[in-house]
Amino acid sequence: MDELELLKKDWKNQEEGLPKLSYNEIYKMILKKSSSMVKWIFIISVLEFILWSSIDVIVRLSGHYDELEVHGLEGFSIFTTILSYSILMYFMVRFYLNYRNIQTTDSAAVLMKNILNTRKTVKQYVWINIGFLALTTLIIIMYMAFYTDAYNSKSTDQEVPAYLIIITSLIVVAIFLGLLVLLYRLIYGILTRKLKKNYEELQKLEV
Repeated sequence: MDELELLKKDWKNQEEGLPKLSYNEIYKMILKKSSSMVKWIFIISVLEFILWSSIDVIVRLSGHYDELEVHGLEGFSIFTTILSYSILMYFMVRFYLNYRNIQTTDSAAVLMKNILNTRKTVKQYVWINIGFLALTTLIIIMYMAFYTDAYNSKSTDQEVPAYLIIITSLIVVAIFLGLLVLLYRLIYGILTRKLKKNYEELQKLEV
């Protein structure tokens, strides 16, 4: 049982003569916990931006993007990189604004609304990131498979049919995306579930 549950139990079932916890005290506790969770969502999104940016720089410096340039995908690579950074920065700003809004909340009703908005923003962030990565990777694989000789040359060198290389590539990408979804659900899911619990506690206070 966490601290909030103990406070609620004390508030409802305290003995006579003991100091009573008011509605406002319970509300402030929920507000503090919610604000902390949203702050961590913002911090994690910043760390994620730094991580993906670092990986992108390392991959470019190592020359792994050279193959895309050879096959005429340099422009597409630049476009998707700019778009992915824009998406990350947009949601970082959204998370920060959600944090600021919750910090300045002065009523349970508004706090409930801000919690719902934060959970909605997190879900959008996760699925837009996953969808963007999946679509971008699929386009690159299909382009290289049907509009270049990349997969045909590999199949010749390795004595493996081109279609098998394509299927293997798609399976590897699907596994990677699946692991990424699980990671997102683990990291952001824990925080959003706690926010949901706070929302339910606020509903009880409002009854």
